[in-house]
Amino acid sequence: MLAISRSIRSSIPLLLVLRRGSSSPPPRILAAIDFDKTIVQQDSYLAVSQLLPASQNKELQQLIPRCGWLGFIGRVLQLLHSEYKVDSVAVGRRVRRLQAVPGMLRVLRRLARHSRVDLCIVSDANSFFIGEWLREYAIECLFAGVFTNPACVQASGELLVLPYEEQTDCELCPANLCKGSVLEELICSGRYERVVYVGDSCNDLCAMRQLRSRDVACIRRGFELHGKLVAHGGELTCSVLTWRDGHELESLLMPKIVA
Repeated sequence: MLAISRSIRSSIPLLLVLRRGSSSPPPRILAAIDFDKTIVQQDSYLAVSQLLPASQNKELQQLIPRCGWLGFIGRVLQLLHSEYKVDSVAVGRRVRRLQAVPGMLRVLRRLARHSRVDLCIVSDANSFFIGEWLREYAIECLFAGVFTNPACVQASGELLVLPYEEQTDCELCPANLCKGSVLEELICSGRYERVVYVGDSCNDLCAMRQLRSRDVACIRRGFELHGKLVAHGGELTCSVLTWRDGHELESLLMPKIVA
């Protein structure tokens, strides 16, 4: 898996793994997918925060509007380790128990089997959470790239999550990760004749704004972005489909992939 953070982007280009063989490979399809509430049913940061006592967890959630999700999970992980002796192993165990969105594992496996599709994750979660979950289901090998906040386990056993970047240009996305800039660079690589983006929230809208008329935005019904689609749908030039679970996504999306 290729996990890229802003700190190492000078040495690793923001391109997915290229297939070996022809010096001029045929155009490919990129399927970029969010993680929380798109691949997994629950928000992974909130799931891990449930390891804290309920009253303390509720109090910490008040930090989110002021400090963002990265500040929130940083404080959660710090308290879990310092006050409750919960290390990265226990955190990983909680993440691995997250349920997949019904039907989503089948969608991922079908996309990865397609000879012209590169599959990647673009997420404001972190590399530790995502890696733990993918390994639990033995699907880490399906993804050519993961673009997310990097995380590391310190010698003490405490898990530390770092920002992917520090950006001030995008108001839709948090300062630590602009999904739109990730998609823009991937599209501008010229590698992909078509791009599919699957997500549920407003920072996914930023990525979907980068899509072209031949691309497809897949928006999950009943979640944040779908509720704002009337107000923001005019900002998208791509095709749009909405889905409730992986079974519906598969039936709607796969004909577009193989067309």
